[in-house]
Amino acid sequence: MNYELILVPLIAALIAQIIKLIIFAIKNEFSWKNLNSYGGMPSSHSALVTALFAIIGYTQGWQSPEAAISLVLGIIVIRDAGGFRQIIGRHAKELNQIIHRLSPEKAFGFRHLTERIGHTPLQIFFGCLTGVLTVVLYILIF
Repeated sequence: MNYELILVPLIAALIAQIIKLIIFAIKNEFSWKNLNSYGGMPSSHSALVTALFAIIGYTQGWQSPEAAISLVLGIIVIRDAGGFRQIIGRHAKELNQIIHRLSPEKAFGFRHLTERIGHTPLQIFFGCLTGVLTVVLYILIF
């Protein structure tokens, strides 16, 4: 088994999450919970699937069936991260505003929803860039 096909994408996602922690720390919003959070800069989902496609393309060939499968999977994941989950985040924000307008007795049973779920196009771009750079560094080092 080619372990780099698993390890390099996971390392790319981890690097994206660490960058996210650093950005939160700079903004004085640091929390270890953010290591496993959705949303934020850069997109670890985009980093993971981009690195997967790049490492498969490099090792198995850009026209291989594996590269095609990883590309299609990557498009689905990135579209979901930037589209569907972005919409869910906006819905959560609206629901939170409705809950906050309720009286404390009525609002008691509703918990605050996470609003930062999806990614902006810029977050996705930098996630993809993180994935590609991780693969390039892997190729240069090994």
